[in-house]
Order: sequence, then C-alpha cells, then structure tokens
Amino acid sequence: MNDEEVFIGGVTRAWLRARSQNERYAVWKRAKALHSAEGNHLARAIELLGLPYAEPEPLDQGDELFERMRALMDEPRARAAAVEATLDGLPAMAGIDVLMHEELGETYRRNEAAVPTAQRLTAELMQRLGYAEAGSKDLPARCVARTGVYWRRGPR
Repeated sequence: MNDEEVFIGGVTRAWLRARSQNERYAVWKRAKALHSAEGNHLARAIELLGLPYAEPEPLDQGDELFERMRALMDEPRARAAAVEATLDGLPAMAGIDVLMHEELGETYRRNEAAVPTAQRLTAELMQRLGYAEAGSKDLPARCVARTGVYWRRGPR
C-alpha cells in the first residue's frame, strides 16, 4: 500500500490514519455518496486501512459517562438549551452539544460514542416536549457534533 497515494480531495492514507473514527466515517460516507470511481476508490481505501470508520453506537445505560449525560439532560437548562437552539433555527443538538462540552469537557469531546448518545438523548427530550423531526442540519463549527436533527412543533 502506498501511504502517499493521493485520493480525491487530496486525501492520503496518512491523513486518514490521523483522523478520528467519526471523521473517517464522514469521509467514507461522502465518498460513497459521490457514486463515482474516485469516490469508490477512496471509500475502499478507508475500508482496507483496518481502522474503525463506522459511526459508533451510543453508550449503554450503566456506563458512567452515559449516566452523567442523562443527569445533565434531566436538568431544566438542557431543556432550555435545546428549545432555544430550535427557536434560533438550529438543531436542538447545537444547544445540547455546547452544554455537554462545558460540563463534561474532554470526556465528552474525546469519547467516540458520546455524540451519538447526546443525539439520542436530545431526540428523546424533544419528543417528550412535543416536537417532531423536520430534517437534518449542520451544526456550528464550535460544536463537537457535526450534524443534528432539526425539530419543529408537532401537531396538537
């Protein structure tokens, strides 16, 4: 394998090795979505690296970080952050992500399963509040998560 082979977008194997599992997954997903020979070539190179590139599963109940995240989501300020982000036209996750990072710091940012867990907990919160999914949007650059579900008020 040639480490310096340059794929579509200037990606190299060395660059891919330096990325997180989530970042590799995002690159793999975009490459597959191109439906081109170059995209398929990059996706196959990611698969052959032998490094994880799938989107991680959320944390299990009982995990210490999961319990800390659940407790944080039960606080009124989590509800306020999610609703405020939604009213600002952003995914609720934009408010929750900032809150998680402020409270949990590096533990949240460095755990591959923390973002999917936060997304799941946010979805549960928004559904309890009577919101319905209305699509997906990119999050602001300051967020650990890259995308989130956009919510709208559900029918009464």
